[in-house]
Amino acid sequence: MRVYEYSKLSGIPSKELLEALAGAGFEAKSHMAVLTQSELDFLRKTFEEGKKMPEVIAPRDAGPIIKPKVMEPVHPPRDLERKQIMPSASTQEPNPIVFVVRPMLVSEAAQGLHQPAAAVILTLLRWGVVAAKNQLINEDIVTRLAEHYDVKVVKPVGKEQTTTSGILVEKGEFKERPPVVVVVGHVDHGKTTLLDYIRKTRVASREKGGITQHLGAYEASTPHGNIVFIDTPGHEAFSRMRARGIGLADVVVLVIAADDSIMPQTIEAIKHIKAMGVPVVVAVNKMDRVEKTRLETVKRDLAQHDLLPEEWGGQTVLVPISAKTGMGVDQLLEMILLQSQLLELKADVSGPAKGYVLEASLEKGRGPVATVIAQHGHITIGDFFSCGTTSGKVNSLIDSHGERVTSAGPSIPVRVAGFSELPEPGDYFEVVEKDAYRKTRVASEVQRAAVPAAAYVRENAINIIVKTDNNSSKEALVEAIHKISKKYEKEKPFAIVHTAVGDITESDVNLAAASGASIIGLHIKAGSAVTQLARRLDVTIELHDIIYKLLERLQEIAEASKAKKIVRTKIGEAEVRRVFDIKGQGVVAGCYVKDGRFSKDGIVVVWRGRTKIGEGKIKSLQRDRKVVKEVNAGYECAFVIDGIQDWAEGDRVECYTETKE
Repeated sequence: MRVYEYSKLSGIPSKELLEALAGAGFEAKSHMAVLTQSELDFLRKTFEEGKKMPEVIAPRDAGPIIKPKVMEPVHPPRDLERKQIMPSASTQEPNPIVFVVRPMLVSEAAQGLHQPAAAVILTLLRWGVVAAKNQLINEDIVTRLAEHYDVKVVKPVGKEQTTTSGILVEKGEFKERPPVVVVVGHVDHGKTTLLDYIRKTRVASREKGGITQHLGAYEASTPHGNIVFIDTPGHEAFSRMRARGIGLADVVVLVIAADDSIMPQTIEAIKHIKAMGVPVVVAVNKMDRVEKTRLETVKRDLAQHDLLPEEWGGQTVLVPISAKTGMGVDQLLEMILLQSQLLELKADVSGPAKGYVLEASLEKGRGPVATVIAQHGHITIGDFFSCGTTSGKVNSLIDSHGERVTSAGPSIPVRVAGFSELPEPGDYFEVVEKDAYRKTRVASEVQRAAVPAAAYVRENAINIIVKTDNNSSKEALVEAIHKISKKYEKEKPFAIVHTAVGDITESDVNLAAASGASIIGLHIKAGSAVTQLARRLDVTIELHDIIYKLLERLQEIAEASKAKKIVRTKIGEAEVRRVFDIKGQGVVAGCYVKDGRFSKDGIVVVWRGRTKIGEGKIKSLQRDRKVVKEVNAGYECAFVIDGIQDWAEGDRVECYTETKE
């Protein structure tokens, strides 16, 4: 019997059982550890007071129980871990400053670097990074700031990397919150189908081409408790969206199709999981379509990527499932909740909301809206908030089931309306007082005025304007276009003149006409008036609903615009022996072909000594006063060349053909 199975029978949390065993010197390290008879006896004796415990004994004829070697560490609570990596005020040396590098808010970085927030923001502006004090900056920028201010840096203790800033709350009313679970994996491995089975809705059928192209958050009620799932796209263009989803999650479910095993996006997801240090549960999907032996193949492939299954003595929980039939899904949900119990997920429910933006888009009638998940506090209609470089007042809240609500607590995803402008995915969201909201709004307006948006037009490039339905799609598409552009940097790359969210407008068409650009749209529309204006101004508009189809089209455009290399090949040489000035025909050169051949379709270059007289196409070629297509060596011929009249006896004439490569 494993620890979590004993926990189910006894009703005692796995963490409490593990703490008791560790205190008594036993070796059980995780909820997946197999209990020996002595450990079972100890647990029964320890917890028998006030509660009737189940009779659990190891079969005598079963022989010794072989315990799998459980690998350290058991994942500690996220909040505790984040506290450990922060430098202590009592131990930090005043000189020099020791700064822990991790992704953080600009205000946090300024405080840690002992610099005014305004000075840090100004430094970032000089580097071309537009960020307000409540905006998250990545580890590279934080490191660069530390170097700029000559501050010694150290990496976080415990985990080498982390890409999300933990929100720490020292005081408050703490209660358990639902776990946030991200589902990742390769394209078409069944991520959305799994969530669809859990939620009992048809999300996959509403996605164009059957693939998920947005990052959505859904709250699901299960027999084991509520879980918030984040579904992420599997297409390679959405790498940053997947990384963001993992960064905001408590537990990761890695979906692997049994018939494919590990694929390129699976490897990428594993790298993100390791970088985040997030607990992972592997769901081996499509087991209803393959032989059971395929499960061993998946285990072997996982072990090669340092995810050793617990059956092989590792720490990775692996659950075979079928998202189509529902086989194994209940066990998967149970494993997710067991992992979250060990994390002791708690949130302050008494203070203002603090969380992050998952995605943002423009909605007709609601303006800029964003999917927000709070890690602490409640979001309520009427609240003022700051978020990255924008701010606003909560006008409406819509939950993951499409219902209007008045308030949402920790871990509950909601669509928030009331932003002054679109926030960026990953921006820090915080409910603030009205005065603080006004200050943030004024600061944002000043910052936008200081950094005006300018169209970027590039010569010898394919200039395009990119419009999408939301910021996440815009981010993924722009990154994919840059990758394609690098391949054609020496020929004719893409230059993005302007990017924005929303349907194509007449302003976009006018900008395209002025800059000589085409308009590329993903998941958006162009009205009839816009289409007519585009025809009148000769502006090309291409609209797509599936990102990989759009990228294929861009690849075609790039290939078609490649400068064709023209190769000249010398095919013959002749000497001018007589010059005739024939009325109506021009100056005719009578030549003797000394080598090769002269072709009617050739290009002629004329030399007088070492001086080039000129070149041109053969207008007329004759031999024995008859028009011919070519004349070979050893024969005399006469020809008229476009643009050459100054002939002289003894001139050397070379004939070339041109081909495109």
